[in-house]
Amino acid sequence: MSSAITLSQVRRQLAAMASDYFDLGILRPDGRMLLREAWSSRQIEQAIQQLKRENARGAHIFLRPHGAHALSLVDDLGVEAIARMRDAGFQPALVVETSTRNFQVWLNHGRTLDRSASSSAAKEIAKRFGGDLSSADWRHFGRLAGFTNRKPERLLPNGFAPFVRLRRCEGKVYDAAGTFLKEVKSLAENAVAERLKPIASQLTSREKSVWPLAEFHRNPRYDGDLHRADMAWALHAASRGLSEQRIRDEILHARDLSKKGRIQRRLNYAERTAIKALRTVESIH
Repeated sequence: MSSAITLSQVRRQLAAMASDYFDLGILRPDGRMLLREAWSSRQIEQAIQQLKRENARGAHIFLRPHGAHALSLVDDLGVEAIARMRDAGFQPALVVETSTRNFQVWLNHGRTLDRSASSSAAKEIAKRFGGDLSSADWRHFGRLAGFTNRKPERLLPNGFAPFVRLRRCEGKVYDAAGTFLKEVKSLAENAVAERLKPIASQLTSREKSVWPLAEFHRNPRYDGDLHRADMAWALHAASRGLSEQRIRDEILHARDLSKKGRIQRRLNYAERTAIKALRTVESIH
């Protein structure tokens, strides 16, 4: 494939993915991954010749949006699966043929999802349409069009590596996005509630004193994720009979929440956490 055609394929893919910045992954034959993070479309275009040289030496060329994003990758799909997706309202923003009649699809949700929601959405789509579940998470790389797929099992009958080609690149939000994201949120909340049931049960069997929220913030179990620590403490406090107001007030004053913005946003966060904890404990009992 000429450099001009490769550049055209790359430009079209980047435009359809509509991210401000991207991560490039260059997987060399020896297993080393060269990661180029937060590159603009212009930087990627300027690196085409370098990427072509790496590809010619046997490297795979991968791409993903940088940071949190609005896309989900569904890998290892056939023509029939993509047709079913379209019929169900999951029209791809981008279809990439990675080898003969084998495709990767990117779906545009219409809004940026956090890491958890993004991975949950990708997994649910893969389940529904027969995609590769092991590739369904918020940070998985897809292939960059215009380069060859260097997997030995994907070689053409003539022994050459197939080119990765764009088949669709409309970049549009799929029709079922709003309904589907509500379903994903509901599924995730149910899964969290199921995981928390044994935790809440253990808490209620302990002495009725309430541990300080600061102990949860310091607990290595939460690996510095203070949102998780806040929710764990709220469950603990709710199981010991603390009211919504007391839980909310403790969360508001236990640490600096200024990064969340104006005071109303901080109040909303503390209130949501308290209400969710109380409802979870109530549902268990």
